[in-house]
Amino acid sequence: MSRYFSFYQSLSVLFIFVFFSCGQDLTREDLLPNAMGAHGNIILLMEDNIWNGPLGEAVMYHLDQDTKGPALRSEPMFTVTHVRPEDLDHLGQMNRLLLKVMVVDDTVFQETQVLELKNYYAKGQLFVLVKDSDPDRLYSYIVNEFAYVTNIINNFELNDLITHYKKDYNKALHERAQKNYGISIHVPSDSQIRVDSANFTWVKRDRSRHVMANSEQKNGAQTYWIQQGILLWKKPYTDPSQLTVDGVLRDRDTVLKYHIPGKLEGSYMATEMDSAVYPVGKIFTYESASAVEIRGIWKHAGNPAAFGGGPFVQYTLHHRGRNEVVTVCVYIYGPNFEKREYIREADAMLRTIQFVD
Repeated sequence: MSRYFSFYQSLSVLFIFVFFSCGQDLTREDLLPNAMGAHGNIILLMEDNIWNGPLGEAVMYHLDQDTKGPALRSEPMFTVTHVRPEDLDHLGQMNRLLLKVMVVDDTVFQETQVLELKNYYAKGQLFVLVKDSDPDRLYSYIVNEFAYVTNIINNFELNDLITHYKKDYNKALHERAQKNYGISIHVPSDSQIRVDSANFTWVKRDRSRHVMANSEQKNGAQTYWIQQGILLWKKPYTDPSQLTVDGVLRDRDTVLKYHIPGKLEGSYMATEMDSAVYPVGKIFTYESASAVEIRGIWKHAGNPAAFGGGPFVQYTLHHRGRNEVVTVCVYIYGPNFEKREYIREADAMLRTIQFVD
């Protein structure tokens, strides 16, 4: 054992020596391992005495809230694993998201403290610490103000994806979008342009996920495909109604019917208008420009035998420099899986948009 330990000690010393000998100034973060774990997966650290009570229930009430849609069925905002702080092992320390809620006995606070600790155990990690010396005040904070904490985590996750997409992106689409639509957009490098015309571009990103066999449900091992589509189109700006929610929805279905045919004769992509999942629209300002966001469900229409659909998120922007209305839509098709993280990816792609002329 001592020889084994000495060998790895020697490797560590050599590793550090090589870096310093190359003239690099190492920081603490440079020596940390990379964080692991899927987006949206939180390790929640709470002692049993507060986890098994009102404090634990209040925390989980917030973390279990439905994720931001659109979705055909509810999904929790986060996937949470509770761990007692003393049971957090090395593998757990490497998780991308750690949240610790604690009552402090040896210090008196004037208010509940919320600390954002980045790169605490690993690079690319967020460790949020919520603590107070007064259990009642801590409970009140969690009940009334814990949305601040969930926003910190969601923004961290979104910005992490944005950073990743800006480093590893589809350069062909990036150049095409700049030239033809007057915008810069970063979508994953494994996306492929399938249709490209003067006023419409269709990009597909296909991925596969393997599902293990389940003896209880009598399912064998299977591989499923997930598709994300990125659609861009533009029209001359002629009327303010083009930047209203109703105007955007009318234009959307006209464009989809013409450009996105289904596999069955007469079928095409459309927007689901059922009252239970009616699209949610928002008028806002993006990059100092008038914009409309639509979050909804797409479906196949035009043929009763056509089926399939999923969530979409869409930005419609007024490009003043070109006097055009530019729309970017990201849709998801993954019927065998929850959509939370695919929707987060869609939001991140749209948030990379910038006007270039």
